[in-house]
Amino acid sequence: MDAPHYPPAKAYIAPRRIPRVLSSHDTPIAVLQSIPAAWAIVNKEIPGMDRRIGNEQLQVHLGNFSLASLLVFGVVQPEPLKRIDEQLKALGEVA
Repeated sequence: MDAPHYPPAKAYIAPRRIPRVLSSHDTPIAVLQSIPAAWAIVNKEIPGMDRRIGNEQLQVHLGNFSLASLLVFGVVQPEPLKRIDEQLKALGEVA
């Protein structure tokens, strides 16, 4: 059986990122780390955050975990997350 033949696409629209506001609840930690201004806010409000998430077993999950998801493990507390969200909102939307 031969593979099906598909005609070429008539038009291609490249995907684009939709701008969004960063937050401690739905933005992955790895994304926050990739934005220097955002990570500076996190480190200011939660001193030693790099040490707290430096565990090898946790490193593989930083693309999925948000700061709020670490509440159940006691890595962070709710009060700093509120302050972080206010400051991240001030950064505006990022693509």
